Amino acid sequence: MDAPVEGEHKIRWLILIYHLPREPSRHRVAVWRKLKALGALYLQDGAAALPDDAVTREHLEWLQLRVREAGGEATLWEALPNTVAENRSLVEEFRALREAAYRELIDSAGKLKRKAAIGAGGTVLLEELARIERDFRTERRRDYFRSPLRKVADAAIREARRVVKEGAGLAVREDAG
Repeated sequence: MDAPVEGEHKIRWLILIYHLPREPSRHRVAVWRKLKALGALYLQDGAAALPDDAVTREHLEWLQLRVREAGGEATLWEALPNTVAENRSLVEEFRALREAAYRELIDSAGKLKRKAAIGAGGTVLLEELARIERDFRTERRRDYFRSPLRKVADAAIREARRVVKEGAGLAVREDAG
């Protein structure tokens, strides 16, 4: 068995194990969407894991009830991985998912900044900025283990916001003059 690394501890996980009837499919889709929105990691079909905290517990308990109301079966388990290595692997899988999303946001912010710098349409850029900021807030809520890319994405979005707002301000002043 792996010895714990100094300062490393096993995280308690919640695992929702569920089964829904094939029809109507809307129930299966709704459960999948909710788990995706929470940032759950699918361990296998019908088994999804999230780190245990008050918020994830509440969401998964609610989802468990919805599955049962839809004619399915659902159980919610608390779990501790058997080894530190297994625990680390789960944490890294969660981080990898968030880092991929943060990289996309960093890329989107960079493209937006370049568009704003060359004077592309202000309203369209403001809408795109709002979407990127909304997506960032969503990813932050799913970032249970504080990916280092979180700060990088935040800085990239702040810089894009600055450039877009400056461009929008310049367009307004030009119209007034």
